[in-house]
Amino acid sequence: MPFTAHDLRYRPEQSYPLLYAYLHRNAQRYLGAFKYDAFEVDTVIGHVVEQLVRLGLFGGGDKTPLTALDNLSDAQFYAFLNRSVKNKAIDRLRKRRLLVSSVAEMEMADEDDEINPLDDAVESVWGFTPFSTPEEITLHLASQHELRTVLKHCIMLLSAAPNQLQAVMLELNECGAEELVQNIASDLHIPLPSEPGPHTSQHKDHAHKKLRHCLQQHSSNLTVIVALRLTEYKQPVSGTGNYTVDLHTLMGEDLSEIAVRTGLETLVSEGLLDWHGEQIVAFTSSQARRLARFYREEE
Repeated sequence: MPFTAHDLRYRPEQSYPLLYAYLHRNAQRYLGAFKYDAFEVDTVIGHVVEQLVRLGLFGGGDKTPLTALDNLSDAQFYAFLNRSVKNKAIDRLRKRRLLVSSVAEMEMADEDDEINPLDDAVESVWGFTPFSTPEEITLHLASQHELRTVLKHCIMLLSAAPNQLQAVMLELNECGAEELVQNIASDLHIPLPSEPGPHTSQHKDHAHKKLRHCLQQHSSNLTVIVALRLTEYKQPVSGTGNYTVDLHTLMGEDLSEIAVRTGLETLVSEGLLDWHGEQIVAFTSSQARRLARFYREEE
């Protein structure tokens, strides 16, 4: 075998080219008519690599706990990779068929419309290939492990709301994070989730709000900190539905004025604020909702 699960865990730089070649070959095999579409091939490869990183296997070394994948035979591990590639390729083919059908319906609905739906960029939920070189993987792993630890902590806080916890665990299972779900269930001494219960969608929405807030609270990213303080310290402007926060309030006891202004400027560049350097930061209720959702990995 050209590489094993052990190689991916302890020798990521040497095994990555072999892994990429294997995934590339199988992605082309299952994508059929789209096997020469570089975007589709890279999307499938990126999905599998991201999955291996998220599970803590790729480059995990002794820093991440062993997974069920580590205990598979070489044949079983290759079967897992092959199945992952096949499933993602099928998912991409379905999305392409749906896109083509949707575009056809739009054209039939209004043949004189000059706006081409294909002009809008359509990006995979997994994005583009996350790592172009082994060095990028190595740099990415530490932050991913830290984020995974924080995410697990925030999810476990949902134990006070069992229905919300159940909804999130089911969602993680659907995303392929079975190991994380098993760890949470084991730590909390609760059974693994089975079938969705009543009002699952509503419970999931409430859980997502709590998770976003928890992740913001545990972030050391300057822009995330400023965004969180804007939502926590906002004061309503009577009769307008808008809010304001004084610059010194955002500074608190640990941020300088320069740091706060830097964070605000980044939020402006992200399209989340309309601020031009004033001492009082004003924003709308719609912007407040978007700020409450803002999160970025550590800088």
